Amino acid sequence: MEFIAIDIGTSFTKGAIVDVESMEIRNIYRRTGAVKLAAEDPFYFELSPADVLQGVTDVIGELYSSATDCCGILMCGQMGGLVLCDGDGKARSNYISWLDRRATNIPPSAKVTYFDQLDKEVGDRSRDVLGNEFRPGLPLSFLYYLRETGQLNELRHTVPVTLPDFVAAALCDSRPVMEWTSTAGSLDIVSREFPHDLLRELRLDDLDWPDIVDYRHVVGEYEVNGRSLPVYAPTGDHQCSLAGTLLAQGELSLNVSTGSQVSMLTSSTTMGEYQIRPYFDGLLLKTITNIPAGRALTAIMKLLTEIPGRDNEGTAQAWDYFFQQAEQTTTTDAGVNLAFFPGAIEGPGAFTNLREDNLTVGHIARASLEQMADYYKQRAGQLAPAKDWSQLVFSGGIAQQSSLLRELVADRLQSDYRTATSSEDALYGMMVLGRVIAGLSDSVAPVTR
Repeated sequence: MEFIAIDIGTSFTKGAIVDVESMEIRNIYRRTGAVKLAAEDPFYFELSPADVLQGVTDVIGELYSSATDCCGILMCGQMGGLVLCDGDGKARSNYISWLDRRATNIPPSAKVTYFDQLDKEVGDRSRDVLGNEFRPGLPLSFLYYLRETGQLNELRHTVPVTLPDFVAAALCDSRPVMEWTSTAGSLDIVSREFPHDLLRELRLDDLDWPDIVDYRHVVGEYEVNGRSLPVYAPTGDHQCSLAGTLLAQGELSLNVSTGSQVSMLTSSTTMGEYQIRPYFDGLLLKTITNIPAGRALTAIMKLLTEIPGRDNEGTAQAWDYFFQQAEQTTTTDAGVNLAFFPGAIEGPGAFTNLREDNLTVGHIARASLEQMADYYKQRAGQLAPAKDWSQLVFSGGIAQQSSLLRELVADRLQSDYRTATSSEDALYGMMVLGRVIAGLSDSVAPVTR
């Protein structure tokens, strides 16, 4: 029993055939994502919804001929960002990416940004209501900006959804819906509905807010080669990836990839110094995101291979060398602050205590991994002060590639750990959800235990 599973990202769209009986992933196919649209404002980051949709249909077409027993289409993707749609799934706006920073512009005749104005109006209450998911890059900030600049006047009564929600509706010519996990940053985590009082206060209640469904909901039918396939409601990529690690209650997840997060499942809406996001099986996810990881290491790698002729072994070999040198350098007093980009760690990024004898790839690599391990120790304590996790779960390319990083983190947290079964967390997560849809599991939870 097979599904076509598609992960809709900014850089690329990835698809595969997932067999929910044998628990196998095959025919992984990647297609370059839609090109960022030109804009006069450098803070704008928009994509053409039609281009994204074309990319997804290309992936489906590529995979369908090899899916001999296809039961439907599963999707996951970015929770942030915004597309405004008609009731039949046609886009009325470009996709405003979660990378867009227009809300940090300063309005004419004002001294603070649009987001600062929004924060002054509802910031404290929205953090409590929305699970501390309150920042530029989320739908609420974009809708506020569009309202303040008058652009929302012509888009009244449209349906605000995320990019995967638009794709699912457009494939089927159906009314857009939002899956529970895709509503992070827009959902009242206590009532589990959209925050109607807050939206009314912000004069955003005349939008046609979609129904909230779960991943078993069929958005509609998509016809491929004369056959109709059910399209299921897309899920949030973060939660889907954690489902792919087979995360169980009581485990502490450390995802270390381009970005990085620490996360634990919970049923409590009690806020702390972390975000709360919807998860599966009616559970919630407490998480701390934007911890420096692969993106910061990539910046270091670019520095180390910048001189012409030094990167002739290729990117994969350079990364192997980086991690090998880190392991061979058993101690270092060099220091690295990896906060080269805005995130959970205060910047600016820096290299410190460098001398002639430790100015080597090995010392910089070792110091980088030790600093990452320190970050995880700090943020794990922030997420779960009682340290009540049973074991650690590592996922993401960096964590899976570097055994040294895993050992450094496990030593600091004094915990046993396991590593995710598959490096394709999101695809594996969709397979876990597909098992429930196919009736092979009653919920995500039994699969993850």
